[in-house]
Amino acid sequence: MSQSPHEPVGEWWRDQVVALHRWGRLVLRDEDDSVHQMRVTVRRLRSVLATYRPFLDQERSEPLREELKWLGALLGEIRDAEVLRGRLRRWAAKHGPGPTSVDELRAALAERQSQGRELLLPELDGDRYRTLSAALATGLPWSEALPGKKALRKRLRRGWRRLTAAADAAEDAGDAAERHRRLHEVRKKAKRVRYAAESLREVFGKDAERLAKAAKSIQSNLGDLNDAAVMIGTIQLVPAPDEAVRELLAVEQAAADEAEKRFARVWKKANRPKAVGWLSP
Repeated sequence: MSQSPHEPVGEWWRDQVVALHRWGRLVLRDEDDSVHQMRVTVRRLRSVLATYRPFLDQERSEPLREELKWLGALLGEIRDAEVLRGRLRRWAAKHGPGPTSVDELRAALAERQSQGRELLLPELDGDRYRTLSAALATGLPWSEALPGKKALRKRLRRGWRRLTAAADAAEDAGDAAERHRRLHEVRKKAKRVRYAAESLREVFGKDAERLAKAAKSIQSNLGDLNDAAVMIGTIQLVPAPDEAVRELLAVEQAAADEAEKRFARVWKKANRPKAVGWLSP
């Protein structure tokens, strides 16, 4: 008897829940990259709940989405500080040590990361997280209307069309600030397509792999833009910027400009028929 299409998705879900627990333990031990990996796992779970929403028992799935959003926000505070500190370290490695107002920025980011951990760690040992973990472990909350391959492909097609619409809207933005905001929406939709496609590798094989790879390329490109933009906003909060801070700001602005210019090439390659043509009815 052939496997029902929803069953590989359920297996993928169980693998992600196991990964969430594993990364949670490593976060408590302050292992390298653990916060990042746990946050990605949370995003995968949330994205799949959104993608398969019509086929889920929403009385169970919607509370899960909200609780995963809560957990993701806690992780995000730490991860954002980690990313910014990494960018600052790479810049400092090229420019050498020396007392500048960059030190204020470095200290502020370290404090932000520390405060984030102070908020997160008690929660990972608390009742709310244990309740969420237990609910996730019961499996993906399917409703009685289980999807077939055609319905699953339709959900992927819908996700890609929404991504395309977001990319078109970004192209039509009237100014730089609005374009950046719209490109952020493109990034979020690319992540949703990517994680949904990853969950369907056992159903659609190479087609799903190519789609996931295409969406990942968009996500990575716009992630570079987002990281630079967040760093720019953080630098601009420095109360008395000196020459070193102004130089750092120029470097980050150049990185943001380069990532934005690169998007057109990345989008054109990702949106080719080889990657997305199979989604057509």
